[in-house]
Amino acid sequence: MPKKKKEEGRFALKVQHLGTIYRLIEQFELISRIDLSKLSGFAPASITAITKELIQLQLITERAVQTTIVRGRPAVGLCLSSSHWRTICGTLLENTFELTLCELNDKVIEKRSFSLQAEHMANLDVFLVQSLKQFLADIKIDTLSLLAFSLTVAGRFDRTHTRLVKLGQYDVDIDLSAVFVPHFSVPVFIREYFQTWLFAESTLGSIINCNNALFLQLDDVINMSVLVKGKILNSEKETRMNINRVNVPKLSELQDKINLELPEIKRNQLHNQVTHQSIYQMVDLLFPQNTLPNNSQKIDFVCEQANQGNPQAIQILYHVADCVSYVLMNLVNIFSSEKVVISSSLLLAKDLFLARLNQKLQENLLLDDLHVDIVTSRYAWNSPILAASAIKQRIYDGSLLMNL
Repeated sequence: MPKKKKEEGRFALKVQHLGTIYRLIEQFELISRIDLSKLSGFAPASITAITKELIQLQLITERAVQTTIVRGRPAVGLCLSSSHWRTICGTLLENTFELTLCELNDKVIEKRSFSLQAEHMANLDVFLVQSLKQFLADIKIDTLSLLAFSLTVAGRFDRTHTRLVKLGQYDVDIDLSAVFVPHFSVPVFIREYFQTWLFAESTLGSIINCNNALFLQLDDVINMSVLVKGKILNSEKETRMNINRVNVPKLSELQDKINLELPEIKRNQLHNQVTHQSIYQMVDLLFPQNTLPNNSQKIDFVCEQANQGNPQAIQILYHVADCVSYVLMNLVNIFSSEKVVISSSLLLAKDLFLARLNQKLQENLLLDDLHVDIVTSRYAWNSPILAASAIKQRIYDGSLLMNL
């Protein structure tokens, strides 16, 4: 092997080790070098060298840990450094564009929210650039301390994963990389919401120490992923399963009252019964006096009404829960999942929605000794931690550390 390639291989391995130790320090918040050696399997001398370099890169710092029991020199632990590096994290939703300046430990320094109206969709790129420029002017960040920019998008990309083609109910066609890259001299990461949520939950979220789980995002789209023996099942290009066209049996009288233009077999497909477009139709059917637009306002309305005990709103929530529980029951029986992690706008009425979902799921499990916990996401739907997870992923694998 040529000398140059050997050196490149050693350097790649080195930054991977840096990322591995950084991840452990972040996960434990404060940890000693001895414990790092035990958990990572690296020799104490290697831990000393790696942590020294991470300190020099201003990614971690030492912190004294003085107990009240033992006298003498305080123990020294390692934690993430908040003194130098900053990240800018963006969240793009159908009605909002949020930008947040964060420390490496996810502490929010500055946050701005820009209202996204229907008239902005025709020139979405202009709106995004204007909002970004205003944010950068407001925060006046030292560019030398900016580590990366990350954007998570609650929309749908094309098959090449480069162009955004749908945002909420709006059809768009925009290359987001071309919009944002020219405004930064640091790496820019643009990810679809489900990808960032999946990584955040599986590394620092609700399923730590759980090896078998299902991840479900239920909004204007359905996204599903499976964790088996600690590994996400995926192909080369996808980390999700497509369950849109799974047919559900007749579970509710509402099934035959929506999407009437579709043949029966398509009408009963999951995505035509539980996504936002279907919920909008159910709200209009059961609340004919409402004049709300087909967006998050209508979802908020049905959740609010359900929380107040309105039987029609509860009927809608139960319809969605029953359809989803049927599909989850089959997946849990196949993969022996221990947990289901769910992210959905319907969690505004989570006491009602999750209770019904859990009840129907437990009733239909085929394995008597299998108990499944349904848990909500650790992170709010618009948390900057989700966008930051794309940056963390590149720190963990070492690729973001190569040019520091």
